[in-house]
Amino acid sequence: MSYHRSDWPEMGYHEPLGQKAPLLSGGQALEHGTWTRQRDHLGGRLRWTAHQNELESNLYGLSVWYLVLEADDPQGNLLSAALENPVLDELSEEELEKMLTTRPSGEAYVAAKVVPGQPAYKALLRSGFEEVEKRRLYTCRVGDLRLKETIRGREEIEYTSLSGVPRSRISSCREEILRLCRRSFSESGHSRHFTDPFLLERRPGVEYILALMNLNFTGVPPEQFLIAIDTRVSRVCGFSAVGKKPGLEGDTYTQLLSAVSEEHRGQGLYQGLTGLLTEILAHEFRLLNVTHATNHTMQKAYRDSGRIHSADTVILRRVFSGTRS
Repeated sequence: MSYHRSDWPEMGYHEPLGQKAPLLSGGQALEHGTWTRQRDHLGGRLRWTAHQNELESNLYGLSVWYLVLEADDPQGNLLSAALENPVLDELSEEELEKMLTTRPSGEAYVAAKVVPGQPAYKALLRSGFEEVEKRRLYTCRVGDLRLKETIRGREEIEYTSLSGVPRSRISSCREEILRLCRRSFSESGHSRHFTDPFLLERRPGVEYILALMNLNFTGVPPEQFLIAIDTRVSRVCGFSAVGKKPGLEGDTYTQLLSAVSEEHRGQGLYQGLTGLLTEILAHEFRLLNVTHATNHTMQKAYRDSGRIHSADTVILRRVFSGTRS
């Protein structure tokens, strides 16, 4: 057990320590879309990496970066089972501070998804980062999902995918999905885009959801865009876009975004969409679902379908002006 990365639950890892090829050698580098700082110490190697998020950078009109701390420790001098090592904590903070002084020019929003109490979390807090979202993660094998037999039996609800509707209907289905997103997320939401005052001053949170959905229409295969249609009015009343986030470990998939219309909530549509998911993914694949810690309705839906709470993470962020202090 010689490898650790700070966003391990978000990447589908089951525990904070594991095995991976050693980190590449080098001090610090700044490339388009990637910003790193690395240091060797006591036979181990520690590296901070920031990746630019193109979608959010374009949406908010500034550079948006996501930080990850990695540590490779083949000799066992930095990492412990409990990740409690004063040397690791000190190195993490020291290298983070140095990295931040060499950040790319211009206004920047720097964020990280980390587990509370672990080394990156402590370093970020001491470096002036603020907590803007609490997240709860659930996981299970696709074959272990529990489904109610009666859910798919409602004649007025048809479960299918964008690949299962006539080609002439796909465009209108996409518009109905976007309208559903506007209604579902306009007044409230479950991400930092709805709770971080800095982001809200720049754009309403629902604009992020709509931009993300348009990206999903391009990047998610039609057969993985699951929809529920109310046949009485021939309209999409629920959906779930299923795909892989960049960097997810192995055959791990996630529901990138899901929503059910207000008038259909509490009627098992999310369970029905989950049932359809078991028909398009191999049963040995894993699912990773993330929701806000206050979204108790979605958490209950996860538990009822057999998903297991795996970890909690938080998003910390810091905003930098266009000039370095």
